[in-house]
Amino acid sequence: MNYNQVIKNIVAVLLLFSGGLVFAQTQDEEFQQLYQEYMELNQRLQQIQQQALQDENVAEHAEEYSAFVDEKLREIDPRAGDLVEQREETIDLIQAAQAEGDFESIQELQQGYEQISQQLQPYMQQAMADEEVQERRNEFEEILVGKMEEIDPETVPLFNRMAELSEKLDRMMQQ
Repeated sequence: MNYNQVIKNIVAVLLLFSGGLVFAQTQDEEFQQLYQEYMELNQRLQQIQQQALQDENVAEHAEEYSAFVDEKLREIDPRAGDLVEQREETIDLIQAAQAEGDFESIQELQQGYEQISQQLQPYMQQAMADEEVQERRNEFEEILVGKMEEIDPETVPLFNRMAELSEKLDRMMQQ
C-alpha cells in the first residue's frame, strides 16, 4: 500500500468518526433542547396546577378523591393502610421541616416518603384498576383541568405538547 493510500484511509476513518461524533452531538443537542422544553412545560403546568388547587372547590375535590383512594388502599390490604398512615405522617414532618427551614431533615424525609411510595405502588395499581376509583379520578381531573384552563387557556395545548415531547424523548433514548 502506498503512502497516498494510507493517507486516504486515515482521512476516511477520521471523517467517519468525526461525522459520527457530529451526528451524535447533534442528536444529543436535539435531545437536550427537547428535554429543556419538556421541563419548562412541566414547570409551567405545575404552577398552573398549584394555582388551581388553591381554589376552594378544586381543593375540596382533591381532598375527597385522595381520601377515597386511601380508603380503597386500606380495603385492599391492612398493610397498605399502615403505609398510608406512614405517608401522611411523613408529609406532616416534611411540612414542619419546611416551616423551620431544616433542609437536611427535608432530604431525609423525602427519601423516606419515596420508600413508602414505592411500597405502596402495588396497592396503588390495584386501586387504580378499580372502576369507581377511575370514575372519581376522571371527575377530579375534569374539575382540575377546567380550573387550570380558566387560569391559562393554553393548558390543554401545553399538556398535548408535553405528551408529544415525552414520546420523542422516549424514542430517542431507545435508539
